[in-house]
Parts: sequence; C-alpha cells; structure tokens
Amino acid sequence: MANLGGTPTSLRALAHVSGLVVSGLFAALVPVPPPTLSAQQPVPVSGEVTCADCVITLDTVTTIGGREDFGLHVITPFSQVAVDRRGRVLITHLSYPEISIFDLSGDFLGTVGQEGDRPGEYDGIAHVNVGPRFVHVFEFHRGRTMLDLGFEVVRTDRSLGQVLSSVVIGSDEVAFAVPVREPAAVGHQLRILDARGRITSFGGDDRVAPGPQLHRFVVAGDDETFWAVRQQVNRVVRWNLEPEPVVARVFDRAVEVFERDNPSEQLWPRALNVGAMFDDDGLWIAWQTPDPDWTERISPGGEIPEVPWQTVLDGWLDLIDPSTGQTLARYHGDDALLGFAHGSRYVISYHEPNAGGAYIHLLEPRLSRGKP
Repeated sequence: MANLGGTPTSLRALAHVSGLVVSGLFAALVPVPPPTLSAQQPVPVSGEVTCADCVITLDTVTTIGGREDFGLHVITPFSQVAVDRRGRVLITHLSYPEISIFDLSGDFLGTVGQEGDRPGEYDGIAHVNVGPRFVHVFEFHRGRTMLDLGFEVVRTDRSLGQVLSSVVIGSDEVAFAVPVREPAAVGHQLRILDARGRITSFGGDDRVAPGPQLHRFVVAGDDETFWAVRQQVNRVVRWNLEPEPVVARVFDRAVEVFERDNPSEQLWPRALNVGAMFDDDGLWIAWQTPDPDWTERISPGGEIPEVPWQTVLDGWLDLIDPSTGQTLARYHGDDALLGFAHGSRYVISYHEPNAGGAYIHLLEPRLSRGKP
C-alpha cells in the first residue's frame, strides 16, 4: 500500500467505538481581556421554515468506498473528512493512526502517518482541517501536528485539550470553541491557534476542565465571523472577529423534530447537530435524528447494532439566515449526514449497501427558488 510522508502501515480491523514533538515548542495561552457578553441575551427563534419556495438540492461531487480497495478501512459512521486546496480528500477515523488520501475521482493515493510517539505518528486522531499552507491534525489527547502540503511535519503543539471541530481563518490560524461552566457567558470560549502554536482566548476567564468535553460544538465561519453550534442543543452563537473577537448574536432555535428526538438521558440514537458551514447563502447546519422506524434506544456503553446506518438515522440540512437565525430552507433524507468536509462546502453522506461495504458521498448543497 502506498504511503505519503511516512512508512507503510498495515490495515487493522475496525475497533469498537467507546464513549510530535518539536523540542521546545509548546502552545502558549495568551491572556486577553474577555469581551462583554452580558448584553448578548439569547434570541428565541422558531425552527419553522420561512421560505416556502426555497429548495435544497445535494449534488454528488464524488463517491468513495466499497469493499476491496486500499484505504477504505477509515470509512465508517465516525469518519473525519477534509478536502485540501489541491482537491485531495483526507479521511481518518479515531481507531486508526493514519489518514487515507483520495482524489476527487475517488481513487486511493496513499496514507499519511502511523502509530507511535514520534513526529508524524499518532494515537487517536480526533479532527483534521486544512488551510492554504498547512494540514492541521488534532489528536484526542496530544494536541496538534501541523503538516505542509507535502505531508511533512512542520511542528507540533501539545497543550491544547480536545479540538473536535475548527475553522481555518486568515493565514492558517485555527479557531475553535472550548466549553466552560454554564451558565457563564455563552457556555464556551473562542480560541485562536496561530501557525506558531500561540493560543489567544476570548470569552471569559473560566477555567476549562481537562479531559473529554461534555458539551461539544460544531463550528463554521470565515475571516470575519465565527459560528459555534451546540451539538445537543440548538443554540447558535455568532462571533464577529474584527476588529477584535466579540459575541454579536445568540440564537436559541426551537426545531420541533430535533427537540422531540433529544431526550434528557444520554441515549443513542438521538438528535444531534453534526456539522456546520458558512458561505454566501448563510449558515448551513447538518444534523441527524433517529429513523422513525427505529425505536431501540441504547444506553452509554451499550453495543451499537450491526445494521446499515441508514436504517437507524435520518439526515437533515438546514440553511439559516445569519441576520435573524431563522430557517430559510430544509433538506431531509434517508442517509445519515456526518457533517461537512473541512476546508470545503461539501456535506458528507454515509451509506451502507445491503451487499456490504460502506460509502462516503461528498455532496454540494445548492439553494434554488421555485415551487417544490
């Protein structure tokens, strides 16, 4: 099997899902005065669709998957996907220490990384994002490794905590949300990690507890705005990044079908916001709900049934007006949506055919107006 930027690694069986160091270079937390958040009271917003003739269509860009080809072991319902500026698709999964690389035709190009503690070696990869110059690889417990576009290690930054969703802004600065104790502020801090490993924190001085995040966020944005969306609650927070990051709006959306499938107990499957993307149309939020025909609920630590994922989950996509928080249009399909491929505007759809294997589809959302 080909390997890009490292030594070959063998394929390993999919593990059951539960629940590099450059000497002297560590991320430094730069203290800054917290922005004023008290004036930003949450705005309740109905989740009803407001544009009756707006239609979301998902156009297939590429399909990756099957049963026999190399690199496909990372394609699961828990895959992380990014697309770089060269059109290379990077796919990883938390059970593997490497990243599989494909082109936009779906052809396998090779792997990056292997298991270990040295630069370019990984334990559990939580998240991958791409910028104009670098690939940012975040591990669950060992910070960030920054690679150049040839997949060679540039630097590592250990002291970050978990980064599960991020936005690349400016010249490869990475912005992400970190939960703090509620009801403080808006429930999170905004942190910006630059290409030299320095971190600046905005949104209060509450200490962030180490370890797994109980409250998680999916994020989106551009060089001017940053959007944080709670995974299990429909709170959407807009930050204006210029001239200095400050919370601008807080929307508490009430989406009936989401709330109906979002029990207070930690059961699975449940409604969940799984990804966000911001473009000229507005804020896109990908989310999941249990399939109406699936009635079984599993407690934490329970065995996930070995059935096609689309029989368990439905996929949804909302387009949000960034000025009002209202839902302009909504898509609903039978296949589960895994979120957005970082570095792109492609939403990820996951499907398991009855014949076996698994497929990831990269889909480009398109908004049109006309009678549905």
